[in-house]
Amino acid sequence: MARYIERTKYDWWSTTWKLAVFILLIVFAVAVILPSRGWVWTSVMVLLSLWLYVRLMTRRTAYKCADCGNVFQVSTAVNFFTTSSMGKNADGTYFSAKKLTCPKCGKVTKARVLKRADAQAAKGSGRLLK
Repeated sequence: MARYIERTKYDWWSTTWKLAVFILLIVFAVAVILPSRGWVWTSVMVLLSLWLYVRLMTRRTAYKCADCGNVFQVSTAVNFFTTSSMGKNADGTYFSAKKLTCPKCGKVTKARVLKRADAQAAKGSGRLLK
């Protein structure tokens, strides 16, 4: 099983390139598909682009239950249709979360977003992994 660590403020590159792909697909849909096929196919392309963006984000993301501490992943459909929120740590900093049902304890909690630890980060980054 993959190991996960908390997201940091330095994880912007991963999100940036995925967002750039999403924006490029939207620009392509408006510039190429809209004039030739119309607004219906453009809407389909926009929705498919959004689904791809969520899929790319889901592949490397897990959630940690606030009640039992279980780390779990969700499907792209669940990730697509649930809204994200923010939580506040005791020290006043914020973290990303989603209201999800934990598969282990069955409670709906504000699950903290975690990222997958790459092999390189797990070996030599000096970070303690759970």
